[in-house]
Amino acid sequence: MAEVRLENVSKLFGRKRVISDVSFTCREGEFLTIFGPTGAGKSTILKMIAGIETVSEGKIYFNEKVVNDLPPQERNVSMAFESYNLYPHMSVYENIAFPLRAPRWGLKLSKEEERKKVCEIAEFLGIDQLLERLPQHLSGGQKQRVSLGRALVRQPEVFLLDEPIAHLDARLKFSTQTLLKEFAKNYRSTIIYVTHDYREALALSDRVILLRRGRVEQEGTPKEVYYTPVSDFAGRMVGDPPMNLLDGEVQERDGEVFFKIGDSLSIKVRNELIPSLKAAMRDEDGKKIVRMGIRCEHIKMSREKMSEDSFQLPVYAVVSEAQSILVSFHLDNDVIFHARSMQQAVYDYNVHDKIWLEFDQNHMFFFPKTIELT
Repeated sequence: MAEVRLENVSKLFGRKRVISDVSFTCREGEFLTIFGPTGAGKSTILKMIAGIETVSEGKIYFNEKVVNDLPPQERNVSMAFESYNLYPHMSVYENIAFPLRAPRWGLKLSKEEERKKVCEIAEFLGIDQLLERLPQHLSGGQKQRVSLGRALVRQPEVFLLDEPIAHLDARLKFSTQTLLKEFAKNYRSTIIYVTHDYREALALSDRVILLRRGRVEQEGTPKEVYYTPVSDFAGRMVGDPPMNLLDGEVQERDGEVFFKIGDSLSIKVRNELIPSLKAAMRDEDGKKIVRMGIRCEHIKMSREKMSEDSFQLPVYAVVSEAQSILVSFHLDNDVIFHARSMQQAVYDYNVHDKIWLEFDQNHMFFFPKTIELT
């Protein structure tokens, strides 16, 4: 397995810069996910690592060896795409076995050795009963697993997986995620995975690269990306519902700092948060404005006042989920935010009930405004 390192990599299509000065390292045996919205440049980065796209600026290293000028067949990578790319005239067995027969890898396996490898990965993916079928006789989910099996059957230096389970239904997607995680653990494979689905990124990865318009917005473990977003964009990209983002005015009274939203809500800000608040402030119409972010599970709810930091609002909407309750509140500046409690049985809230709320300032963030709220 190889360590993959990108050093100040950029990609231009004509005059359009689609990747800008990207640097990161995927360590040997690590499961690294590149995550971001459509058009962020995820697949372009993967194709540059594979050698399918050229690098305009910067360097890509495999184990400290620059591979910029190596063609794909000399990089010893295995790649699976969102599209199946199966050979229609070949059986499932032959499609999976195809990489093992490629002369450039020089494997020269016996028929018994080849069958053992194909059957092992087919059984692992739950498609061992389909080996004699042709692709046209498979469902979409089965085709996707065959495509994945073809990528996983050989032991290259790096696996590059470009949304390989995007077309699976929810049940198959979950089971295939489990298999991928198990594969990474058992084989200690270096895997670089691309997805637009934050759930996949958090569930599968050792580390996550969040991409935004061809640049790295945040890099960290799944917990770091979820619990400590570096920007309003990062907060909005992860979570369901995404992080609450509330714009408010910064006011100072009697030596204390308050975050004021509309006319009805004013929160005293703890001293340790004031530096980040002031760093994120901007001037709008003579007022000091800042954007605050907090996840719905970090807003406490009660029918009784909890502390001097508590405030009261009427319930706007209630959604009972399988193991939690999601309660929405409407502020007088037409902003809606959400609070979630995992203790569903304890609460019986109804629309228009007045509820006491409290923001957990240990999980409250202040950001410069970089996205528009809709």
